[in-house]
Amino acid sequence: MMETKPNIVLFITHDQGQYLNCYNSEQTPNSLRTPNFDKVARKGIRFTNNFCTAPQCSPSRGSIQTSLYPHQNGLMGLVNLGWTLPESNATLPMYLKENGYTTHLLGLQHESLDAKSLGYDTVSKRGAEFKYSVNRMEKKYSDFFSDHKDDEKPFFVNIGAIEVHRPFQAWSEPVDPSRVQIPPYMPDNEQIRKDLAGFYGNIELVDKVIGNIIDYLEDVNLMEDTLFIYTTDHGIPFPRAKCTLYDPGIKTLLLMYNSSMESFSGGKTYDQLISNIDLVPTLIELVGGELPDNIEGKSFLPLLSGTEKVHREEIYSEKTYHEIYDPLRSIRTRKYKYIKNFEEIETAFQIPKDIAMDPSGKFIMEQESYKEPRSMEELYDLEKDPNEKENLFNDGAYQEILYELRTKLFAWMEKTDDPLLTGKVPEKRQKVKNHY
Repeated sequence: MMETKPNIVLFITHDQGQYLNCYNSEQTPNSLRTPNFDKVARKGIRFTNNFCTAPQCSPSRGSIQTSLYPHQNGLMGLVNLGWTLPESNATLPMYLKENGYTTHLLGLQHESLDAKSLGYDTVSKRGAEFKYSVNRMEKKYSDFFSDHKDDEKPFFVNIGAIEVHRPFQAWSEPVDPSRVQIPPYMPDNEQIRKDLAGFYGNIELVDKVIGNIIDYLEDVNLMEDTLFIYTTDHGIPFPRAKCTLYDPGIKTLLLMYNSSMESFSGGKTYDQLISNIDLVPTLIELVGGELPDNIEGKSFLPLLSGTEKVHREEIYSEKTYHEIYDPLRSIRTRKYKYIKNFEEIETAFQIPKDIAMDPSGKFIMEQESYKEPRSMEELYDLEKDPNEKENLFNDGAYQEILYELRTKLFAWMEKTDDPLLTGKVPEKRQKVKNHY
């Protein structure tokens, strides 16, 4: 806890995974030009093993808001398809309001059919999602900071952008396809490069706007008093990533920076396992609030202060509904991952429609390996096989590991009252009447 509560800026994008230059690695190789994000990482802190609870937008964002898994808070499908976060849930802005904050939403949210139900004091004008592009919203960002630079109370603002969701060409120009680096689970060909070039262009656009936001915070003397947080909802919008429980679908970036707080400065990198449900309790503890008993998240402030060396032994993730009913649950440790697929599908994994219509999706859907039916259980040795290519479910040498992880996964499902244990999860779509 600090003596003066900081303003908090939470900037969240769609579908970005860990794609920034400062996250360049064997699993996420990239040649992105993101100098502003890289500067935040050098000055702030960066998490390399941050995972989301779900590889699709609304369920993951609902977990960020509530510190509960999707099957606990009830948001197991997409808001744009009629799901909504039940109003019985307490949310991050509600918790911060209880601790003396004013709370504000600028741009996109994907948790409720009614943004006003989420606990914000102010909500920017609602409209079609394309209107939440950073190019269209940038002036609103600077106007907000100008309007609130002399507030007596600290503010929390959640800034949501449509980027880097498909269609990429709607938000920016692509980069030169020869520049891109290919993820290890995808082939290197013209179609994939063309698709990645559009993805890169979106990210580099967001980087420029983030640089402008930080410059403006400094210009109005807010930066020293503000905790800046940048994250995304889930993995990248490419085949075998988004909508799957493989690491490219659930591993996400998380940058945090405040020059006045040692815990959030100094260019430190943390490789401990954390989940996006841990953000709520971390922020509540930071501002001196009382941690709720009915959340699943765990504050990682002890990790930042050095009093904790291991934050989580395992990570749990899930998917229930996206465009189709496709219930999956997984447990991931540092060494292994076990995935339980509860429904048979005729392909190796689901590819969402917007990906299927674009070059990478079209290419992958033609491959014989994609046309093979998915195994009902999957086990991967992440130390030997970080790209999760060899399913060890039937390997005799791994049967003890399989039994242990399967047992832990079902124990977690029981502990958290997962409705999937009693049969098919009911569809809870409503008619989408207005912009949310």
